Amino acid sequence: MKRKLGARDVTVEQYRDAGVRLQEARSGFFTKRTGNTAVTRRLVQELQVQQIELELQNEELQRARAEVEDGLAHYSNLYCLAPVGYLTLDRAGVIRRVNHVAARLLGQQRSRLVGMRFCQLVAAESCLTLNAFLASLVERRTQRTCEVLVGPKGVAPLVVELTGNVMVENQYSRIVMTDITARTRLEQERAELQAQLAQSRKMEAIGTFSAGIAHDFNNILGGILGGLSLLEFKTGHDSANHEEIVAMQAMVKRGAELTKQLLGFARHGEYDVRPANLASVVSESCTMFARTRKDISVNLDLAPDLQAVLMDHTQFEQVMLNLLANAGHAMKKGGRLFIRAENVELTNAQAAAYGVTSGYFVKLVVRDTGVGMDFATKERIFEPFFTTRAAGEGTGLGLASVYGVIKNHSGFVKVESEVSKGTAFTILLPATDCEVTSQVRPVTLFHGTGTVLMVDDEEQLVKVYSRVLESIGYKTLTASGGKEAIELVRQYGSEISLVILDMVMPDMSGCQTYDEIQKVVPGIKVLLATGLASDGQAAEIMAHGCNGVIEKPFDAATLSAKVREVL
Repeated sequence: MKRKLGARDVTVEQYRDAGVRLQEARSGFFTKRTGNTAVTRRLVQELQVQQIELELQNEELQRARAEVEDGLAHYSNLYCLAPVGYLTLDRAGVIRRVNHVAARLLGQQRSRLVGMRFCQLVAAESCLTLNAFLASLVERRTQRTCEVLVGPKGVAPLVVELTGNVMVENQYSRIVMTDITARTRLEQERAELQAQLAQSRKMEAIGTFSAGIAHDFNNILGGILGGLSLLEFKTGHDSANHEEIVAMQAMVKRGAELTKQLLGFARHGEYDVRPANLASVVSESCTMFARTRKDISVNLDLAPDLQAVLMDHTQFEQVMLNLLANAGHAMKKGGRLFIRAENVELTNAQAAAYGVTSGYFVKLVVRDTGVGMDFATKERIFEPFFTTRAAGEGTGLGLASVYGVIKNHSGFVKVESEVSKGTAFTILLPATDCEVTSQVRPVTLFHGTGTVLMVDDEEQLVKVYSRVLESIGYKTLTASGGKEAIELVRQYGSEISLVILDMVMPDMSGCQTYDEIQKVVPGIKVLLATGLASDGQAAEIMAHGCNGVIEKPFDAATLSAKVREVL
């Protein structure tokens, strides 16, 4: 048998003999041998060359091994001490390796995590997302990203972003875990702010539309109410028609209340804001409600030291009635109503969350045990004319007016509700140290003398109120717009005792008309008549020195009292 060594064929015996000679050469001990010594010497030399090559190769392998081990140690340090979380999972989703950051995010020790299924550490609502993510790594073998909720039980979950690479040798998948909780929270807050802005703009647009409706409706009601007052004067209280007149006046006033609800939503502030006792209004409203709904128990919890609030007393009465009516509708089969009022102080951060200015407030919570609302309904409850009631059961203006009135009093209203778990309205109103004053409503007619100029683009309204004024002793002039009014002021000058000026007219606004007539007759007395008693223009006129405001629609008694007050 022969073996090839280099370019020559040698026998196995020669190869073995050369190996022995090589060992003897190394040890320095030689034995006497026979045979072809030339072949043996060549073999020994070649074996020595191969030995050197093998030793060099071994050194290279040792050096390469050291580099690999050093790189592996360096990688291990990078893996373990990386500023983001690293996980290595097998095909079954079992954790095979985990670094310090990932262990901290998962709320577990590294040693306990190894061998656990990653899905055990993910919130239930994120399991489907995680499974789809892992499946995509196996099937498509491309980088994927997803967001899941993780964290130990009993602790608020973290939102983490998982970025996974392809499967390594079809067994493992370089998953990077990044905590994006703060970023997600900021994105949610940004989305909420954008939604609030959109809602605010929508409500503002609806408010402008509602104000226009209210203005026209007020003029119609004003004409009817003034006409009824004249008819009442002519027929007297003993007339057979007096009862019908009173009934029609009551219907007009009901229409006026609806208009007030629209205006309460649309206004940018009430002109008759004064310190008021919220506890008194709440107690009186609840007493009235309890009489009509004995199947609902009313629980009042009003702080004994409750501060006064700056508000229109009448408007807040309407707010309470609307909230109570809404609660009653939600508890058709009875239930419990909890009403709590307390003093609170809001810091800048707290006030910003509510969208109000920091300071002292009175907080009112009205909570029922009714049917509650779903999210879609809750998003629309403050819109005018939106209602969940059957036809004829409501106008859809109640909660819209609540929203408008509270907002226009520099307050805030929010609602919390869940289907079958009831609804809670929370209201914040600015507190004041000012003394509470009462409001006296006129009930009698006041006669007087002088010349009154009525300025309004509603012809019937001008005629009716002019006749009312004439019936109680005044001379009247009428104008259908601002330009005509200015000419009459130029013509009659100081003979005009008072100008009753409409706020909204087609040719000139009330503000423009006021400024022009003041140029003609400086200091002439002006009474502003408007359904938008404290919008921007009305506030501007009042700031310029207007002598008073009368809110449409008004009856004869209110008109006579206001004219006398100004004159």
